[in-house]
Amino acid sequence: MKNWESLIDKKIREAMERGEFDNLSGKGEPIDLSENPYEDPDWRTAHRMLRNAGFAPAWIEERKDIDAELAAARGNLARKWLVRQNAINTQHENSANERWLKAMEDFRNEIENLNRRINAWNLKSPGQAFHRRRIDIEAEIKRIQDWRAQCASKAFTNSAEISAGPFPSICQRSIM
Repeated sequence: MKNWESLIDKKIREAMERGEFDNLSGKGEPIDLSENPYEDPDWRTAHRMLRNAGFAPAWIEERKDIDAELAAARGNLARKWLVRQNAINTQHENSANERWLKAMEDFRNEIENLNRRINAWNLKSPGQAFHRRRIDIEAEIKRIQDWRAQCASKAFTNSAEISAGPFPSICQRSIM
């Protein structure tokens, strides 16, 4: 094998000495890696045009929409939880509890819709590595309640700890 490798090295060296690599197109320029070699050539031009216009394939755009809607739903529920917590032992406690129950119902409906969209999205995505997990509704609600409890207890020592949490803007308003 060593003799074979030295033969290859010798052929490359001889070609370089003859100048066969001197006038290749793209010499001195970076290699263009923008094209996906595994992409269907029939779709390459369409994908390039979409990419240049700031768009991504539909399944990627759909994933972004799902993530944005989940973030909005979490934020809305976290705000309702904050209102409920702030109303404890006040004259507004009953109405805040009613709004919280309504907010949880709305959140559950939103997440059920998102889970249906996730199921459909998983069918559209090109491979299992891109699949998104369904959202666990009860775990999301518990996560918000736990995080809000931490904010309310002022267990944080600095703003960096607050920013590391799942709902930093909501928490900052409540304890700072």
